Amino acid sequence: MDLFYKISLNLHSWNRYAILAGGLAVIFFAVKGLRTKSLYSDTGKKSMLFYLSGLHFQLLMGLLLYFVASPITTHAFNDFGAAMKDSTLRFWSVEHAFINLIAIAVAQTGSILVRRKTDDIRKHRTALIWTAVSMALILLMIPMGLMGVDRPWFRF
Repeated sequence: MDLFYKISLNLHSWNRYAILAGGLAVIFFAVKGLRTKSLYSDTGKKSMLFYLSGLHFQLLMGLLLYFVASPITTHAFNDFGAAMKDSTLRFWSVEHAFINLIAIAVAQTGSILVRRKTDDIRKHRTALIWTAVSMALILLMIPMGLMGVDRPWFRF
């Protein structure tokens, strides 16, 4: 299980950079489209697809870590009341997972709404707003010290 945990954790850790790149690409193309009043192109669609694919892979790895492989959540599940009193255990067992699930739902909802819009300007605006909100939530929950939990930026 230790090897499975390390592989899952590394994949989960490194995939965040693909997610951040994808989210920034969606935001970039949405802002560009709004400024130039251009069509919602294949590039915007592909960047949204890349962003959502990264998020769904991250969700899969996160669920494997959360329910199967992570010694942190296993420890938290053994005594959930005590885990809620420990800020680090609470972050991993509740806050990180819950807020990132919301962020994925926000991004997925934004993607669905973009596909339903008929006007290109509204597509760009919708992509920008929903992706920016999901990215803000994701950035808040990346363990880089903002919420008091710090992890290595690069795992090897």
